[in-house]
Amino acid sequence: MKIKHIFTDMDGTLLDSHGALSDTNHWSIYYSELPITLVSARSPLEMSDVVEKLQLSTPQIAFNGNLTFTQNQFGLQILDKNTLNSETVFQILNYVSSEFPKVSLNWYSLAHWYTNKQDKGTFIQKALTGLEPRIKTFDGQSEIYKIMIIVFDQNELRQLQNQLNQLEIPNIAIQQSGQWYLEITSNKRTKANAVQSILNDEALDFTQIAAIGDGHNDIPLLKAAGLAIAVDNANPEVKKHVKMVVAKNTEHGVAEAISAINTLNEQVI
Repeated sequence: MKIKHIFTDMDGTLLDSHGALSDTNHWSIYYSELPITLVSARSPLEMSDVVEKLQLSTPQIAFNGNLTFTQNQFGLQILDKNTLNSETVFQILNYVSSEFPKVSLNWYSLAHWYTNKQDKGTFIQKALTGLEPRIKTFDGQSEIYKIMIIVFDQNELRQLQNQLNQLEIPNIAIQQSGQWYLEITSNKRTKANAVQSILNDEALDFTQIAAIGDGHNDIPLLKAAGLAIAVDNANPEVKKHVKMVVAKNTEHGVAEAISAINTLNEQVI
């Protein structure tokens, strides 16, 4: 069966280690005859420049599946959204600030990135995204889609994740993304759920899509996709769930994947 839609992760997959889009990946997507959707843990604000550069008119997926949107010259059109309860945000931010004061604590609305202090984590995020956070305490006035915690000590990250799980806070998903990131979103959507909604609108099923990823939060989508592809820098656990491994994100792996997809489609009668 031919592949009719490509879904790709951004950080660690499409983008290099500096958060940049290579010319090779850029033009491979730009000239692709297949529709392409970015599926990311990022906020739409952090995805906007790449979506615009690639001139993607298809629905895009942010916040690990909890926001689906399209982007054009007039801004964003929200197709589906799931936010965190304000009381839940207060509880998590207060708990982490009290019990793990040295970690980098960040939270995201639709239009803004917030943090309680500038630190190593925010410096890295600014370098990756080119954005500047607003420093403030959470006042409950904004709809929050994601809490992101950056922890540079792996033991401390695991301890934090375990303790958050032990709180048994309802209706949240806690996922590690990359080596240093712990992300908390609504549990109403995963990347795979969000993709399913797009496929329903296009009258496609999972056997007709390719998915490209590198991290733990990509596994549900990779397991569902007809053609699951990992970049070579992917976590070893992720590679267990794919049919193809392409070059690293720093070596234009997504472009290689698109080329392979085109070749496979040409072989299907």
